[in-house]
Amino acid sequence: MKYTFHAKGHPNILATHKNTLEFTKDAEVSKEGDCIVGVSADFETKKLRMLAERHKQFSMKITCAGISDSLDFTATNDFCSDTELVIRLSDFPSERTFGTRASKSAKHIDRALVKKIAASGKIQIDIEPAIKAIIFDFDDTIEEFRNAKMYAHSKIAEHMLQEYGVYPDTTLKMMDDIDRKFAIAGVGASTSNYDRHNWFKDFFQRIGVKASASEIDSMTNLYWRFIIEAATPMPHTIETLKKIKDDYKIAVISDSDGEVRIKIERAKTVGVYPLVDLFITSDEIGKNKPNKALYDIVLAKFKLKPCECVMVGDKPQVDLKLAKELGMKTVWMKHGDWAEELDGDHFSYVYHEITDLRQLLEILKEM
Repeated sequence: MKYTFHAKGHPNILATHKNTLEFTKDAEVSKEGDCIVGVSADFETKKLRMLAERHKQFSMKITCAGISDSLDFTATNDFCSDTELVIRLSDFPSERTFGTRASKSAKHIDRALVKKIAASGKIQIDIEPAIKAIIFDFDDTIEEFRNAKMYAHSKIAEHMLQEYGVYPDTTLKMMDDIDRKFAIAGVGASTSNYDRHNWFKDFFQRIGVKASASEIDSMTNLYWRFIIEAATPMPHTIETLKKIKDDYKIAVISDSDGEVRIKIERAKTVGVYPLVDLFITSDEIGKNKPNKALYDIVLAKFKLKPCECVMVGDKPQVDLKLAKELGMKTVWMKHGDWAEELDGDHFSYVYHEITDLRQLLEILKEM
């Protein structure tokens, strides 16, 4: 959500105040008003207050005659002035103060830009939330995968008993073991580790059956059919995505299922796919997460910097560590196997922890 207003320059604008900068609706300014950067401003107080209710951290871009400069600040709830908009380096609140803890005051604005403004140029001011995109992991972050996996494993166990005489408990134990084996081996490695064809090759070798390629293919398709049968979104996923969609770009980055179409079918089944702006899997780069190239795709598509993004995932070491190193804010969805195994652990690269996606809405209000 970007809010734009306009102002005008004036020959008396100096922009030398060391602590504040200001836009005023007054048409004139004396040289004593050294904090003023623009006059005849047309900002709407009501819209700015609404913006501050939904977000806290903002960036402001000031442009005149093709020259721009930007600053960051924290919005306040005190602002109610219909004539003056002030941004401060300090925390000082007032009805005129729209932003505090700013990264720049009038004194720090690019002098070439100030020169253009003083020449009575037209000024455009763009105010945007500092966070512009939310990137989600898929499995056990916005889709409830663990329960679907347990269902698929139980149905595979029934099938193996009927077709191959393998005791169900044996199948379940082997499936869990193979799942863990390839999951560990696949971190940051080839996408083939998550291709269930390879998992069932391993399974048949363990039970001493020389399965044909068609048998392995059949088992793989059966497995994914069961997964999709049990696929559901994580609680409150759909309502949360709908609420944030107007304010943020939404991306999903997920590891491979062996074929891109499978992951997309799962995303469509749980109702997530139509709500995201970008859905990519590790098949695009041939390597699983964590991998900078996946983030690079998102940043390039959205034309954003890492500091303008939040990453949400259930696997801290895989989903969040690299994201934090790149400069993103991180949110750990504490759900599934990883949450149980890492219970009680805390990580320096995790900014926030949630157990319900609705909690993300409150976190975003402070960003």
